[in-house]
Amino acid sequence: MRPMNRYLPIFIAAVLALTSCYQPASRATFAIPTANETDTAAANMSQKLQRAYGVGYNFVVDADSLVIIEERPMHWSEGAVDASDSLWLRRGDAVVVAAFLVIPEDSIDSVWVKVAHDQQTMGWLHETTLLDTAYPDDPISAFIYLFSSHRWMWFLLTLAVVAVTVAVRLLRRKYTHFVHIADIPSAYPTLLILTLSVSSLLYGYIQHYCPQVWVQFYFHPTLNPLAQPWLICFFLSGLWLLLLLAIATANNAFSYLRPKEAVIYLITLAGVCVVIYLVFSLTASSAFGYILFIVYSIFALYRYWRYARARYLCGNCGAKLRSKGVCPKCGAVND
Repeated sequence: MRPMNRYLPIFIAAVLALTSCYQPASRATFAIPTANETDTAAANMSQKLQRAYGVGYNFVVDADSLVIIEERPMHWSEGAVDASDSLWLRRGDAVVVAAFLVIPEDSIDSVWVKVAHDQQTMGWLHETTLLDTAYPDDPISAFIYLFSSHRWMWFLLTLAVVAVTVAVRLLRRKYTHFVHIADIPSAYPTLLILTLSVSSLLYGYIQHYCPQVWVQFYFHPTLNPLAQPWLICFFLSGLWLLLLLAIATANNAFSYLRPKEAVIYLITLAGVCVVIYLVFSLTASSAFGYILFIVYSIFALYRYWRYARARYLCGNCGAKLRSKGVCPKCGAVND
């Protein structure tokens, strides 16, 4: 297999050119009703200053069913809301924000949002209910919403445990390679894991210490790192670097190993990456996470330099070798 390193700059340029001009298309195909239900001009200004979305923003319903109240919610001084006048939204329905209403005496949530699915299906619900049961109508936001869900986290953790368990069993029988233990003679796997560690720490740091920055990115995402604040810029740059390192790692794995061994190696490497992501993203809010990162980085670099670094080249095919002996690629004996 031909090495892909020479094509990486072209790949980077092409991807950035395609994504830097990306603008999500709105799914709202109907007119937004006049927002004359807002409580006061002060409430409108508060909404603009404190929220990353506003009137005209699109969401997609994720709940099996979502109830919206057809009648405008009332202040206590105006009377109660007749909850029987309600409409139902289903999973996958696209809605657009039509208006906001602030009711300070509401003990559940003082902010109500009017959403519209079409000209006949319009109603009010609490803002917290909307944010808990819907996600922005954007593929990047949808991915963030799915990736942040607890169900997805448990799935990733289960997958990682299974992959690492299988790798350990195969290692005992000396049937496979494993990162840091019986690694391939390439720096890409180690760089991939260290880059993932930094990105996971940064992701956890942003969510814990700068939540408003992450919320703004969640509601207005882009794949172009140059169009974001510096924290998100570094985070997105790390993700692009992860993609390139993953491609290079897969290329080297199939170059040094037989196809079956390469597939097993990449699966176990993915399991280790999931564990690394969970550990560092969850510990980024404490000093323990950063101390653990320093210790792990020293361990990973030592293992690569001592055991995985290629010190020789095959005299027949030029493949990288950790030690003298039989070349795993062409079978030539190197003394």
